[in-house]
Amino acid sequence: MTHILFADTSHPKAYDFTDLAAQAMGGTESSLLRTAKILSNQGHRITVFQQQRTKPITQHNISFIGPADLAVSAPPEHVVVLRKFPQLRAFQQQFPSANFHLWIHTYKNWEYALKRAIRLPRPWQLITNSNTHAEHCNQLLNHSLCGKLFNLFNAKVNIKTCYNPIPAALAAYPTQQRDSNKLLFLSAPNKGLDQVLNTFEQINLRLNSLQLYIANPGYREDQPAAIKNVHYLGALPAEQVKQHLATSLCVFYPQNTFAETFGLIYAEANALGTPVLAHDIGAAREILHPNNELIDAEDIGQVTNTVIQWQQQLPQVSYRQEFDAAAIYQQWTSALNL
Repeated sequence: MTHILFADTSHPKAYDFTDLAAQAMGGTESSLLRTAKILSNQGHRITVFQQQRTKPITQHNISFIGPADLAVSAPPEHVVVLRKFPQLRAFQQQFPSANFHLWIHTYKNWEYALKRAIRLPRPWQLITNSNTHAEHCNQLLNHSLCGKLFNLFNAKVNIKTCYNPIPAALAAYPTQQRDSNKLLFLSAPNKGLDQVLNTFEQINLRLNSLQLYIANPGYREDQPAAIKNVHYLGALPAEQVKQHLATSLCVFYPQNTFAETFGLIYAEANALGTPVLAHDIGAAREILHPNNELIDAEDIGQVTNTVIQWQQQLPQVSYRQEFDAAAIYQQWTSALNL
């Protein structure tokens, strides 16, 4: 049995499986919980450290601890730090004999390569959440001009990919009556919402029965001005999200300004048989079902015609085994060399 510590030092509040079921949650946090459970179910000892947790709890044999409990916790063999590179140093000082991994869920700019100049006591590796993401990080950290300079003095950054888990139960969700005029946007407002709203207004001039429903993951609740046939749902718990996905024509995501490193909404929507009207950006082509065609977000005619085509017949999309518990476990087994 291997002891693995997941460390989240940046989320503004503690969270656990109760929150995952009852309220909206970001993709990084939900993926951490699902991954921790998969590893725990295979007999590994899992601890989740959260900077904002004040009281320790145990769920699904997983220990959730805060700063007060970290000092007395048993030393882990592996420490997986979420997001924050500087925290690697702090945890390496706390657990000097552990293996270290930085798990990121966003694209980085060229300045991120400069972090390789920071000397750490122990080696570390990067964990990304798609092959597309890994290729981008590899180019940035190891093959950019800055990266090549660091390669003269340091070993290349080792990069592994572990997909975000998608519950297989989504594939068994009861079939619902779809509303062919219902479009759904399920992302934070900063993920291209302005472009999505502008596109919707244009196609709504021709297809004036269309209704766009907008929800968000809870950590960004900006709400634009009122627009005809646009409905704001706010932050929704998981069960309501599934209901909206199952009854919509599609997820409406025609934007080319924000690249997803994985895109939970891609995989979750497809698992429920719902296509995603999306641009070929980020990991969209890798994560979406092969039958889920992509569009040019700037081609209003193509967007409009695709909606009309899908109103007549939806593409056949479904759950992908690449994201199930068995596949995710194998990916983490490989990444951590368990």
